[in-house]
Amino acid sequence: MSRDLRCLLVTHSLSGGGAERFAATLARRLPRSRFDPGLALAVDRRDYEVPEDVTVESLGYRSLLSLPRAIGRLRRRIRAFRPHLILSNVLSTNCLVGAALIGLEHRPGWIARVGLAPEVGEPLFQRLWFRLVYPGVDFLVANSEGMVREIRKRYPRVTERIRSLPNPTDFVRLEEAAARPLDFPFPGDGPKLVALGRLVPQKRPDLAIEALASLEDPSVHLLWAGSGPLETATRRRAEISGVGDRLILPGFLSNPFPILRRADLFLLTSDFEGLPNALIEAQGLGVPAVATRCRYGPEEIVDHGRTGLLVPPGDLEALVAALESLLGDSERLGRMARAAARRARERYGLETVLPRWEGLLREAVDAES
Repeated sequence: MSRDLRCLLVTHSLSGGGAERFAATLARRLPRSRFDPGLALAVDRRDYEVPEDVTVESLGYRSLLSLPRAIGRLRRRIRAFRPHLILSNVLSTNCLVGAALIGLEHRPGWIARVGLAPEVGEPLFQRLWFRLVYPGVDFLVANSEGMVREIRKRYPRVTERIRSLPNPTDFVRLEEAAARPLDFPFPGDGPKLVALGRLVPQKRPDLAIEALASLEDPSVHLLWAGSGPLETATRRRAEISGVGDRLILPGFLSNPFPILRRADLFLLTSDFEGLPNALIEAQGLGVPAVATRCRYGPEEIVDHGRTGLLVPPGDLEALVAALESLLGDSERLGRMARAAARRARERYGLETVLPRWEGLLREAVDAES
C-alpha cells in the first residue's frame, strides 16, 4: 500500500504508563512514506513528545458526565480526519471508539488493543459494552500470549480476530534518554532498587516496602518513580516499617531512564499486569529484574535464572530471598545484565516489532475494503 494510510490513534493521554508511551512511539515511528498518523486524547495530558506533523486533539473527557461530549468530539474528529483505520489503545478508549462508530457513515477499520488482565482490570459495565461492540473490530490485540487465552474465553465471537502483539520499544531513544544527567542524586552508597509504575493497589508498593524492610543490608535503597492514590499511604507505611529514609518517591518522571540505568535491580511486585513496558525497558537497558510471576507478562519477559528471578505474587519470603541472592552476587548480576539486554532488544525492539504492527494496520484496512 502506498503513502498516507491515515491512522487515528486514540489513547487515554500522553502521560503516565506504557500504553501512553506506546501511542507516542507509534506516532513518532510509523514511516511517513506509508502512514499519516493522528492522535486523539481522552484526557489532555502531554508529557511524551510527538512530532509536529502529528495533529493532537483532546476529547475533553473528565468524568462519566462528560462522556457523551467526548464521544461527540471523537465522531467529529473521525469525520474531519477520515482515517482508514482507528487504533484504540486501552479499555477506556475501546469504549469511546466503540460508541463513536455506531451509525457512522464512514466506517474505518478498527483495531482495539487490550493491555491489562481483563479478568481483573475490566469492570462489569465495560465487559457488557465490549460484548456489544467488539464484534465490530477487525482485530482485538493483546500484548501478551497469556492474555490471548483469557480474551478468547471472554469474547468467543471474535476468536479468529484476536492477535498477540507486544509494544515496540525504541531502545535507541531510551539509550539517549538514559545518558542524560540525573535530575537529582540517588542517595546512599549501597545497592539500588528501582521500580516504575503508578502507586495503585495492583502494583503492591506495600509488598515492596516490606521486602525493603526485611533485607539484611540496611544500605539498600528503593526508588519508586510514579504517582497515584497510594502515595501518602506508601510514605506512611515506609515510616512505620523503619525504611522511610531508604524509600525515595519522586513522583512521575517523564525521563526515569538515567536512574534506571544506575539501578542494581529492577523490582516489580504487581498482582497482575498486561505486558509491563517498564520491565521490558529495564531489561533492555541491562538491568536484571526481580518480578512477580503474575498474570500476565513477566514470565514472557524475564528468563528466570538468566535475566532475573520470578517469584509468586504476594509472597514476601520468596521476594526477599530472591533479592538477597542477587544483591550479594555482583558476578551473577553482570551476567544477567548482559543477557537481559540481548533478549529484550531481540524480542521487543523497534526493528522486530514495528514491522509486525505495520502489517497488522494494513491488514485491518484491507479487511474493510
